[in-house]
Amino acid sequence: MTPLKILICFLLGAVFFCTTCGVLAQSIVIKNVAVIDGNGGEPVSGLNVTISDGRIQAISLEVTEKDIGETVVIDGAGKYLLPGFIDNNVHASVYGNSRRRETAVKYADRNHELVEEFAQRQLKYGVTTIRDSYGSLTPLIQVRDAIARGEIIGSRMLVAGNIVGWGGPFSLTFSLMEESDLTLFQEQWNDLIAQGAGEELMDMGPEELRVAINAYLDKGPDFVKYGGTSHFRYPTLIGFSPRQQRVIVEETHKRGLSVETHATSAESLRIAVEAGIDFIQHPEILSTAYPDELIELIVKQDVICGLRSNTLAGEPWQAHLLTRQQAVDELAEAEPPATSAETRRRADRRGDLYQLQRENAERLIQAGCRITIATDNYQGSAPEFRRETKPEIQEAGIGSLLAIEGLVELGMSPMQAIVAGTRNGAIACLGLDEFGTVEIGKFADLVLLDANPLDDIHNIRQQSLVMSRGNIIDTDSLPLKPIFYTTSP
Repeated sequence: MTPLKILICFLLGAVFFCTTCGVLAQSIVIKNVAVIDGNGGEPVSGLNVTISDGRIQAISLEVTEKDIGETVVIDGAGKYLLPGFIDNNVHASVYGNSRRRETAVKYADRNHELVEEFAQRQLKYGVTTIRDSYGSLTPLIQVRDAIARGEIIGSRMLVAGNIVGWGGPFSLTFSLMEESDLTLFQEQWNDLIAQGAGEELMDMGPEELRVAINAYLDKGPDFVKYGGTSHFRYPTLIGFSPRQQRVIVEETHKRGLSVETHATSAESLRIAVEAGIDFIQHPEILSTAYPDELIELIVKQDVICGLRSNTLAGEPWQAHLLTRQQAVDELAEAEPPATSAETRRRADRRGDLYQLQRENAERLIQAGCRITIATDNYQGSAPEFRRETKPEIQEAGIGSLLAIEGLVELGMSPMQAIVAGTRNGAIACLGLDEFGTVEIGKFADLVLLDANPLDDIHNIRQQSLVMSRGNIIDTDSLPLKPIFYTTSP
């Protein structure tokens, strides 16, 4: 614990809850703090933020001793108060794929524990809300609901379960695996992940599909993500027809839920945007450069774009530039490619697709698309099955902070990046009325920083306090029961 947290725990005494690893007071005042509220306006210094019953009750320039009374006072002088961060694309459960078979088998019965650990790891870094866009629906819902009831600690969770139209991690649509090559476990695991909303939906007419989508919605996801294309890059195959996609969007919207897609070609993405989707996951990952008219359509319809900016900036980008130049130099002396497959292999050596992703992300930002972070933070293989240490760029929590930092490298101002990681994230969650900004009446999901992130966006790592629903989080103790996270990155 930081000295500030130790002091708060001492002051609150008996109201420290070890089971939730948080501190909850009837009333807390963060005094004389600079507030960056997430709406994009300039910071306001010298404010006093009063919190009780899990929500922000007052934001004022003055607070008297009478107002404070028995309240716990946190000295915010020289500090900066922000909304908790929001990551709109994570994968908290173990779901497996062709390279992670052993992990799925070994940890199949512990997925709820792994989801809890992941949600705590996100919260440890000030990420107070996450949207899980693909994984095992049952344990995701189990942990989501336990966190919402206050039974366990973790980031607020919204979950999608399967990517509708895909057949599970050991399927053709996800991993290019033929059913004839699967074990019984892999077939059963595909069914567990797909939850009746797999590849068979792509063959359905509108009315049959309408029934199938509602059957899936009855299982309790918070939003729907569907496969506008297959999972793999080449060849990029369109999944659902325009008419089918309209059915998916219509039925999900009837429930008051949002719809998003994984679509990796310009034409498939256009179909999805025209169908009325709300959100595009990793829109920078296209097989070609963006047509200008598609970007204009995304802006016009205000479709939110969730960028994997954590993977496109910083050390990964610098490493790419080095290896790309080496490949360009080596291939300059090579004979012309003999086949189209060889042409693609050379493009892979140069990192052409990765180069294109960064350029696409920069263009989306420059065009004024509504951007949020969508890191693809994931569990991956169990530590005992890894040959190398997992890169931190998609590690729970730290990957989310790297994504906000990466937005600045891609062309945003620090303030725009903060709005992307807070307010815009809440809009994507359909939760802006409840969280995402520092405003009266909203949940007290807050991060207190020791340095100004507008001077240097990397200061979002300088966290002296994390609060979730008015609970002061003992981040040093998270995760409470380490399974994969036995060491800190």
